Amino acid sequence: MKRPLEASAEGRGRIVGITDGVFAIALTLIVLEIRVPAHEAIHSERELLAAIAALAPRFLTYALSFLTLTIFWFGQQAQHGLIAKSDRRLATLNLSFLAFIALLPFSTDLLADFLEFRTAVLVYWLNLLMLGVTLFASWRYAEKNGFLAEDVDADTKRTVYLRIVRRRSCGRSAPHSHSSVPC
Repeated sequence: MKRPLEASAEGRGRIVGITDGVFAIALTLIVLEIRVPAHEAIHSERELLAAIAALAPRFLTYALSFLTLTIFWFGQQAQHGLIAKSDRRLATLNLSFLAFIALLPFSTDLLADFLEFRTAVLVYWLNLLMLGVTLFASWRYAEKNGFLAEDVDADTKRTVYLRIVRRRSCGRSAPHSHSSVPC
């Protein structure tokens, strides 16, 4: 008889479904912070061009966050492809990861509004760090508890670990790193 909290392939499928939904919402929310200039404030082509140019920080942070979200989505999808089953703890780790995905539109908006302040940059980068930490924790938990697919070999496990660690540390120098795993 199957127990309600027992690890299962169905549980893994539910995680994949909610993950895609949260990513879709987050990808949508980040673009909603780019507001069209108010029609009443624009009276010429020059004013419209100036208003669009003033949105440059928003477009920059949108592009940065869209790229970040897609990188994490690809990473999460790769992990889901290697994990055969899930339990409540792995689901909780995944939901923690998704909480930081859902927070990215806020930290992106904060960064766009206060690009000149270190606090805004710090909040954004802490959000990214926590994405990496929770992604790493879920992978480690799945590996340690035998939830990986049977055909996942040691090289694949190592590659996943390296990708997560490098993604979190991209931008910092690694002079002795000989890994071919890209950021």
